[in-house]
Amino acid sequence: MINSLLSLGERALMNAQVGISVTGDNIANIDTAGYARRTVGYATSYSVSIGGGLSVGTGAEVEEVRRNYNTLLESNYLSANSETSAWAAMAEALYNVEKLFGQTNDYGVATALDTFMDSLAALEGSSDDNSEAVRQELLSYAETLVDSLSMLDSSLDDALNTLEKDAAESVDQANSLMKEIAALNASITSHPDSLELQDQRATAIRELSSLVDVQVLSDGSSVTVLTAGGQTLVEGDYAYELSWENPQVETDLSASSSFDGALYFNGASSDELLVEVTSNGPADGSASAATFRVSLDGGDTWLTDEDGAVMQFTAGGYEDKVEVAGVEIWFGQSGDSGAPTTTNLAAGDTFDVMPKSGLYWHATTGGKVNITPLQGEGTNNRLSGGELAGIVMARDEGLLAYQEELDALARELIWEVNYQHSQGAGLEHYTGASGSYEVDDETIPLAESSLPYADHLQAGGLAFAFYDKDTGEALGVEALDFSSITPGTANFDPEVHSLQDVADAINASYPGQLQADIQDGQLQLTAASGVEFEFAGDSSGLLAAVGLNTFFTGSNASDMAVDPRVAADTDRINAATVDGAGEVASGDSSNAVALAAMADKEVRLDSVHSGTSQSLSSHLHALTGKVGADTDAAARNYTQSNALAAELDARQQEVAGVNMDEELTNLMRYQQAYQAASTLIQTTNELFDTLMSLKS
Repeated sequence: MINSLLSLGERALMNAQVGISVTGDNIANIDTAGYARRTVGYATSYSVSIGGGLSVGTGAEVEEVRRNYNTLLESNYLSANSETSAWAAMAEALYNVEKLFGQTNDYGVATALDTFMDSLAALEGSSDDNSEAVRQELLSYAETLVDSLSMLDSSLDDALNTLEKDAAESVDQANSLMKEIAALNASITSHPDSLELQDQRATAIRELSSLVDVQVLSDGSSVTVLTAGGQTLVEGDYAYELSWENPQVETDLSASSSFDGALYFNGASSDELLVEVTSNGPADGSASAATFRVSLDGGDTWLTDEDGAVMQFTAGGYEDKVEVAGVEIWFGQSGDSGAPTTTNLAAGDTFDVMPKSGLYWHATTGGKVNITPLQGEGTNNRLSGGELAGIVMARDEGLLAYQEELDALARELIWEVNYQHSQGAGLEHYTGASGSYEVDDETIPLAESSLPYADHLQAGGLAFAFYDKDTGEALGVEALDFSSITPGTANFDPEVHSLQDVADAINASYPGQLQADIQDGQLQLTAASGVEFEFAGDSSGLLAAVGLNTFFTGSNASDMAVDPRVAADTDRINAATVDGAGEVASGDSSNAVALAAMADKEVRLDSVHSGTSQSLSSHLHALTGKVGADTDAAARNYTQSNALAAELDARQQEVAGVNMDEELTNLMRYQQAYQAASTLIQTTNELFDTLMSLKS
C-alpha cells in the first residue's frame, strides 16, 4: 500500500507539472498569431483490488493536450473572410477609379464636355468681328475635351494593368499556400500530436481564404480544401494549381460533332461569351450555314432581339464574322484563322470565348476549368469570394464596363458632331480633301465594311457645290448620282455601294470638276484646276462615315482627336451651310445652330451595358454617378461583411484565444495540486519511516 501511495503521489506530481507546462506555453504565446489555446485532458487511472471486494484508485493520467478550436465557427469565419476580402479588393480598386472621374468646376471630363457644348453655342452667336476668337476658343475647348477623354481612358488602362498584375500575384500566393497546406497535411499525418503544425495549417487556410473562397473537410489528421464552387485545391499531400491566363477560347464539342476547326475572336470586352451552336451546318456564312446563340452569363440567359426572341447568328469565316458585345467572332481552320473550315459544326457544340484574362483551375488529368467570376444564376461553379474574385469583379463590373461606356460615349460624340459638321461649310472652300477613315476592302458594300461607323450609314443623297477659284463665283449645286453604278438608283445605298462605287460615282457625276481616288483604303478628292468645292448636304451619313468635312477623327476615347485640317485652320469649322444656289452667306451660322442643339439631343449609346436615351452630357454624368454609387456599395458591403467576420473571429478567440486571467487561475490551481501531491509523497514517506521504526 505504501508503494501505491508513492506511485499515486508521483503521478499527481507529474500531472500538475504537465498542467503548469501547458499553462506556461499558453502564457508565452498570448500574442502569437494563429496560436490556439491548449488545455490538458485528464482521465482516471486504473483501480487495484485490496481484498474483501474493495478496490482503490491509482490517480489520474494525462490523456491528451487538447487544442481548443471550434471547426464550425472557423468554417463560417472562412466564408465571411473570403467575402470581406472580395469587397475590400473591389472597394479599393473602385475608390482609385472614382478619383479619376472626380469633377470640379474647372476640371474633369464632364466639365470639359459641358464647356465644349457651351463653346458650340457661342459659335452660333458669333459675328464676323469676333468669329476668329470664338473659333479659336472652340478649338481650344475641343482639344481639352479630347485630352480629358484620352487621359481618363489611359488612366483606366493603367488601373486595369495594375489589377491584372495584382491578380497574377494573388494566384502565385494562392498556389504557394496550397503547397504549404499540402506539406503540412503530410507532416501532421506523420506527427498527429503536433499541435504547432495544426496551428500553422489553420493559419495557412485562413490566408488562403483571403485570396479565394474555401471550404474545408477533415478526415482527422488530414484536411481537404475546396473552393465554394467545388474545385479541389488541396487533397492530402497533393496541391492542385490555379493559373491566370491570357484571352482564349475553350472548345467543348458534342459527342456527334466532327468539327475539327476553331473559333476565333477579335476585340476585348468585360463580358465572357458562351457560344452554343443551335443548328448543324458549315461555317461559311451561307444560307445553309450553322447558326449559334450567345450568352453573357454562362448560359443562364441568351441574347435576345427587340421582340424578346433569342438572337440567332450565322456561323461564317473571317469574311463573314459577326460582332457580339463588341467582340468579332468567326470560324477557321485550327492554326489558320483566315482559312475556311472543311468540317461542319453540330448542334450542341459550345465555345467559351474569354476576350480578357481569366482564372483557371487545373485538374490532375491535365485539363483546366474556367473559374473566373461570372454574373448569373448558372455560375455556381465559379469563384465567388476572396481577393481574386474582388479583383475580377472590380475589373469586369467596374473598370472594363466604365471604359466601354466611355468609349461608347466618345464614339457617339464623334459621330454626332461629325455628322452635323459635315452638313456645313467653313470660311474657305476645298481644293482637295481626304477621308480620315479607311476600309480593308474597297469593293464590298460599305454597310459590311471595316468603317468604324458603317452601322450608322443609311440610304440617302449627297450634293456638291462648285466655285470658280479665281472669282469665287458659285458654279452650281449638283447631287451625286449613282445611276451609272446601279441603273435606276440615283441615291447612295450602303447595302449596295462600296467605297469604289462612291469614287466611281463621283468621277461620273462631276467630270472636269472633281476627281475621286482611293489611297490606302481612304477616299481622296481633288478639284480640277481653277475649281473649288463644298459639300452641300448629306442625308446618308457617308461624309461622316468616311471622314470628309468632319470635326473629329477616331472612334473611341483613346484615338479621338480634332481633325488635323480643323486644328491647322479654324476657317474649316463649319458654322454655315451651302444654300440652294451654292452660296455660303457671310455671317451665316445655321450649321452652328444645329451643332449647338446637340447639347440637348437625346442619344442612345451603342453599348451592351447601356440602354437609355439621353443627352451626351447626361450620359457622362450618369457614368460618373455610377462609379460613385458602385464605390459606395462596395465600401458598404465591405463594412457589413467585415463586421460579421470580426464577430466570428472574436467568437473563435473566445474558444482558441489565450485569456491571461484564466491562465493565471489555472496556474494557481496546478500549483496547489503540485503542492498537494508533494504533501502526499511527504506524508507517505513519514508513514513508511514510522512503519520501519516499528520493525526495529
